[in-house]
Amino acid sequence: MEGVERLYFALGELAFAVAKADGKVNVEERQKIHDIVVQESKCHNDSINVSEIIFHLNQKAKVFTEEDLYKFAMKEINACSNYLTDDMKAEFVAVLDKVARAFDSITTGERDIIERFRKDIDKI
Repeated sequence: MEGVERLYFALGELAFAVAKADGKVNVEERQKIHDIVVQESKCHNDSINVSEIIFHLNQKAKVFTEEDLYKFAMKEINACSNYLTDDMKAEFVAVLDKVARAFDSITTGERDIIERFRKDIDKI
C-alpha cells in the first residue's frame, strides 16, 4: 500500500474503532461500516479498493481494541500526512460520524473517539 491508500486504510481502522466503542461489532454493523466507508468516502481512485481494505480490517477488528485500532490509524495518517488534504480531513470526520450514527444514538465512547480524532487530525 502506498500514500492515499494507506490513509483510507487508516479511515477503515478508525471506523472500526468507533464501532467497537459501544461494544462488540456484529455482522450487521460490519456490513454497515463497509457500506458507509465505501459510499461516503470520496476516494474515487480505481487503484484503491476500499472494499478490500474493509474486508481485511474486519479480521483485524476482531483481535484489537478500539484504542489499538485508533493508534494504528494515527500512525498511518502521520506517516502519510503529505498525501492528506483538508478535504480528506473533513471527509474522514464525516465518515466516522456516520458510522457512530448508524446504530442508535452516538454513545459517549464513540463521541470521545471522534472528538479525539478531530483534535489529532487538526494538528497534522
